[in-house]
Amino acid sequence: MADNQTELSPMQLAYRAIGLSLWRTRQRALGTNENAPECLFKLMDALAIADEKGSVCIQWEKTEAFLGGEEIQLLTEKRLLAQKPQSDRENIDEEIPFVLDIGERVNRLYMQRHFEQERDVATKILAFTQQDSFSLATAATQTLKHLDTLRYNESSDDDPSRAEQQGAVAEALKKHFFIITGGPGTGKTTVVAKLLECLLAQDASLKVALAAPTGKATSRIMQSLMGSCQRFPSFFSRVLKRIQEKTLAAQTIHKWLLTRNVKGVMPSEKDPLDIDVMIVDEASMIDLRLAQRLLKVIDPKRTRLILLGDKFQLSAVGPGSVLADLTAEDGALANNMAELTISHRFTSDSNVGRLAQAIKSANSSFNGEDFINQFKKAEDGKDKVSIRLYRTGFVDPSLINWIRPHIKSYLQALNDYLKDLENLIADEKLLKKLWDEAEKFRILASQREGANGVNAINRLMESIVREHVGAEEDSLFYPGRLVIIRKNTPVLDVYNGDVGIVIPQADDSTRYDLYIGDRHKRIPVGLLPEHDTAFAMTIHQSQGSQFEHVAVLLPVADDNPLCCRELFYTGVTRAQKEAAVFGTFKSIEASVLHKTERSSGLADRLLGR
Repeated sequence: MADNQTELSPMQLAYRAIGLSLWRTRQRALGTNENAPECLFKLMDALAIADEKGSVCIQWEKTEAFLGGEEIQLLTEKRLLAQKPQSDRENIDEEIPFVLDIGERVNRLYMQRHFEQERDVATKILAFTQQDSFSLATAATQTLKHLDTLRYNESSDDDPSRAEQQGAVAEALKKHFFIITGGPGTGKTTVVAKLLECLLAQDASLKVALAAPTGKATSRIMQSLMGSCQRFPSFFSRVLKRIQEKTLAAQTIHKWLLTRNVKGVMPSEKDPLDIDVMIVDEASMIDLRLAQRLLKVIDPKRTRLILLGDKFQLSAVGPGSVLADLTAEDGALANNMAELTISHRFTSDSNVGRLAQAIKSANSSFNGEDFINQFKKAEDGKDKVSIRLYRTGFVDPSLINWIRPHIKSYLQALNDYLKDLENLIADEKLLKKLWDEAEKFRILASQREGANGVNAINRLMESIVREHVGAEEDSLFYPGRLVIIRKNTPVLDVYNGDVGIVIPQADDSTRYDLYIGDRHKRIPVGLLPEHDTAFAMTIHQSQGSQFEHVAVLLPVADDNPLCCRELFYTGVTRAQKEAAVFGTFKSIEASVLHKTERSSGLADRLLGR
């Protein structure tokens, strides 16, 4: 074992313990008592680092020396390592924990479960792409032609985004599997509305499913789809009818995986989902395991699968970068995807859009001072951005100044609602206003701990709200507390990412419900699964959400791994009217320049490498 374990991270120490346990198990099976070789600890250290980064495997160039031939032979002889099978149909002994894939350019070493997940995902995706293209009925082609006359405004005859969207719809109509990628406001939901209108013109009885990884993202896709259709009802009459009839189901991916069919059977490979079209939003949030589970219950011969997402956003919390791998340049799926590049939200007069573009397109010539000066205070346009540098080790005063007007409006709406409750009126309009005020702003932090982390900000916000409503200092539930659900709980119909407001029950003001406003759902707080306060949330948790006003809190230390481009971009693009960035000079610079890369073999596996 290494001489100095004090330099190892907790994750590395944990992985070393696993490796040692595996070695001892093999020694007992072989009837020997040899000491664990150093190469095993080197391997476990590398796997721990890969895990911390969200990588699926360890990856190294052919020219690099990670594991030598003798080390590979030793681990193979001890039945700790297996070579990648020649055929995808060939199974690996379940008792062997690691798999080595020797490639033409790079070598990759996996834990077996990650290797199997990646292989399954690639096999399933290829099964979709190998299906014959769909032939379109006259009704679908006529509908597509009619949709080409849709104009967003009087001057949009030459709008290049219209041609971009029409092209995406035309291609998606032919495919069993299709990816639509693009940033905020590029029309991903409009493309889905057009696609569904064409498909329903061809077959009005189609079974359509909408899905997303979190409850919040699921609510947003339905809201966005309804908004697109209601804006142009004459163009989307079929989709609107399905929405009004509630025959266009939207659920989290996890709920679809647990939805029993008419026979009372859970979805499986043998009993796939009874669905003709599945549309999954926020696909960047899907990790490798969730992708495997979803693909396993979809029949590629019957079901069209459409993925929507922004490939510049953060990858999933779990291992893998599925959307990024599927949309790799010159990848296997180039003919099964469309990238929307023209944003109606982030137009030329959008400061938030300019900030987002500057983050995602930065190169080696990037200058931190120029960047900060450019966006220090930009208010001439349809929206505004600002950059403020941290000044203290506590919750920054400038952040408190930013919070003050937003929390004031929220507390006023809370007062109005509670006053009506006292009069036994419980006006639903006032409850909606309270929800709207809560959803207007959010503080998005890169990290949980630290002076400007989620926990510190939430403690501050909770103290303000508790004092305002006269709640005890240590009370867990009180009127106005914002809560985010952290655990999928299908029996209660609440899911990871659902956000709600704690409100008194109408008939007993000493008892509380959580009101999840975007689903008009109430649940007694005593039944809530794992949850957190949500005035501030991590940028990871904010994916799939949009707020008018957003504060993006970057780490203080520039060597923090959370200083990364994808996190910064994701936080900024949650904003509709204002993005206020807080950080140090160095953390802002690091957050623009540091691009996260996760090791994975999925893109190569789709190419047959």
